[in-house]
Amino acid sequence: MTDKAADWALPLIGAIIKGKGNPPNTIPALTAKFKEAFADPDAKRAAARKIAALTQTTTTSEYVTEFRNLMAELDWNTEAYIAQFTRGLHWKVKELLSTKDNVPNDDLEAIFAALVRIDNTRRENEENRPKKTPAKTPVATTTSTSTTTTRVRLSEDPNYVTPEERDRRCASGLCVKCGQKGHGIKQCPNGWKATIKEVAKVAEDESGKE
Repeated sequence: MTDKAADWALPLIGAIIKGKGNPPNTIPALTAKFKEAFADPDAKRAAARKIAALTQTTTTSEYVTEFRNLMAELDWNTEAYIAQFTRGLHWKVKELLSTKDNVPNDDLEAIFAALVRIDNTRRENEENRPKKTPAKTPVATTTSTSTTTTRVRLSEDPNYVTPEERDRRCASGLCVKCGQKGHGIKQCPNGWKATIKEVAKVAEDESGKE
């Protein structure tokens, strides 16, 4: 013990032993007296700035630990600590706190314990909440729908002959239009005249088979 510390401590120890005066009789009270005598005023101001800027960015349990560490450098009253601690809480924890009526408002340790439980429960609920499945992108059906519609329209046309049937008639020497022998599509007497494109297509098919 240095001379300065001895000069401060010995009278207190003597008073405690003799039971005279009103000396601190507990460790916390003795620690507070020691801080009054030897605390660095600059360190106290720095701790005050840090605790004022402290906000919860992780779990409430970790926030409480950081808050306690700074409290050890300060000598505020309980009301000031509670106000500052509540101010720095994460907004989700504050929101849950506002719905609880059984959290004491004047017991700092009880507040610490209650909010740690509340935050732990909140985090467990979020982890167990079913994950949303991403919406499936609808498969484009425009092309197939268009093709199907075209086929339906062609099949409803009385003049329509399927490609397979047209090939069969050509191979058998039949009229592509009516399916009868003795004439081609140009000379077909059975109700309709082929377009230039149809005639050209048939001629191309027939020449390819020769």
